Amino acid sequence: MAQDDALLTIHSSNSSRTLRIEASASSYLIATLEGHEITGVVQVWAETGDVAGLAIFFGELGRLDAPWKGARSWVSLESDLKVSATCTSLGAVTFLVSMSGLPGAAEEWQLQAGIETEFGQLNRLASEAEALAREQGAT
Repeated sequence: MAQDDALLTIHSSNSSRTLRIEASASSYLIATLEGHEITGVVQVWAETGDVAGLAIFFGELGRLDAPWKGARSWVSLESDLKVSATCTSLGAVTFLVSMSGLPGAAEEWQLQAGIETEFGQLNRLASEAEALAREQGAT
C-alpha cells in the first residue's frame, strides 16, 4: 500500500465528488473518481514518465499567483487518464477528468466529470503531486 503522503486528492467545493490519485505497490498510479452519482477507477503506468508529467502539471498550476485564461491539460501516455484545468476570474478552478479503459474492446468504457475547487488549493495539489512523484522515484 502507498504511504499516506503519496496521495493527490481534489475535493469538490460543490458536491461529494473527489479525485484521488495514489501510488500503488506495483508500477501503477491508481486514479479514483467518485461521488455525486459516479465511480471510476483506472490504473496508469508509473514507469512511462506519467508521474513526473503529472507533478509538472500540478507544479505549474501551484506556481500561478492569479487566475488564468484558457485550459491547461495533462494526459497520461496511454490516454487512459486526462486532467484539464480552467479558472474563472474569481478563482473557481474546474478540473475536467476523463478516464477510459479496455480500448478497442467490446466493453470499452469512458467516464468524464468535472470537479470544482478553489484557486487556493493549487499549492497543496502541487505539493501532493511532488510527493507522489517522489514515492514513485520520478523526481
